[in-house]
Amino acid sequence: MKKSIAFLTLLFTLPLVSFYFTNDSKVYAAIDTFSADGQIGSLVLGMSPSTHTVNMSTVDKFILSGNWKLVTDKGKITNFTSEFYTGPASGANNHTHQVTNLRVQDDRPIQLSTDGSTQISGLTDVKTNGKSAWNDVPTTISISKGRTISINIADNGTQRHFMGQPIYGIVKDLKTQQ
Repeated sequence: MKKSIAFLTLLFTLPLVSFYFTNDSKVYAAIDTFSADGQIGSLVLGMSPSTHTVNMSTVDKFILSGNWKLVTDKGKITNFTSEFYTGPASGANNHTHQVTNLRVQDDRPIQLSTDGSTQISGLTDVKTNGKSAWNDVPTTISISKGRTISINIADNGTQRHFMGQPIYGIVKDLKTQQ
């Protein structure tokens, strides 16, 4: 009788212990209310996007450094801002850019996938030194696995200012609401 009780106890507690340890991976459905922020740290090379070979010792390099923030509520963008300094690696002609007013053109809700990724396409306004430079610029923002961000600003919408290259950064903080 004691062996049967021990066996039944083991039979019922083993799945509970297994659930406790495997539940730590937390798999959730897509989340439509979240906020994320972080830092921009990117290098733009002064070359045409169609260039196939680059001499890294002679190509112009432009350093981008700053911050970004994205907030969604029930699948809608409530805030997106990115502000960063940029200028040639030589230190001449440094200036700031502000990417703001992200507007999504379709009705699909913005969602963060179970691995912390999302891709948002829409229009933004781009400022230089706080003054309007380009409006309604097609922009795609991608967050990958809750760790990195890329901001792709359409080359033709900014007179090739970012040379067709994405602006990269890191995700410092990602908060979700269920």
